[in-house]
Amino acid sequence: MSVEIVFDFVCPWCCMGIRRLISVFKQRLDIETLYTWRPFLLNPASQNEGMAFNAYLESRHGSRERADRLLQLIEVQAQEFECVIHFDRIQHVPNTMNAHRLVEWASARGDCTALVLAIFKAFFQNGDDIGNPGVLADIAAQEGFDHDLALHFLCGRTLAGTVTAGQIQAQKAGINGVPSFIVEGLALTGVHDAPALNRLMDAALWVSESKADQRFGAARMSSLSQRV
Repeated sequence: MSVEIVFDFVCPWCCMGIRRLISVFKQRLDIETLYTWRPFLLNPASQNEGMAFNAYLESRHGSRERADRLLQLIEVQAQEFECVIHFDRIQHVPNTMNAHRLVEWASARGDCTALVLAIFKAFFQNGDDIGNPGVLADIAAQEGFDHDLALHFLCGRTLAGTVTAGQIQAQKAGINGVPSFIVEGLALTGVHDAPALNRLMDAALWVSESKADQRFGAARMSSLSQRV
């Protein structure tokens, strides 16, 4: 079953929601899941070097005090979803174009689910600068990709247009929040518990089976028509 995930790497809700979805679907024995990663840059206009975390928080929430209250709530919720987030280690909010470019590059070479999770961990647990090509190349190497090839790729601009096109496509599809999960045309946005995610998959399986029945029926009718 193909699952499309629209996300950004600096979104804590994405970090929580994606980890929970992968964990829930991994426990199901009735499906084999293939993940497709779709970019949605939350700060597409930010400079390539990103911005300081404090400045980023104040620009979005008005004051550091208000932001701190929100960050505390997010960290508590993350624990409930078995996801570790350390905002105190984050000093810099990067432009995530390079991280999404790396995922596009890695997707052509195999499953990059572990790579995506590793990039989330690097940012939200370690506070690493995931906009830096060297940092991203190191993460890629840890997940089985060639370090030098990844670094060479990241130092250019290849696939930047693909990432931008993916962002536009998501917006045209009506997606204005992340994470968003799309299975068989059915979409779910936000962080959800296991029952909600299982209901999404059950509904998607029903849609898939209905389509298969329709194709079988059409093929049978075509065969009967040819005989007549």
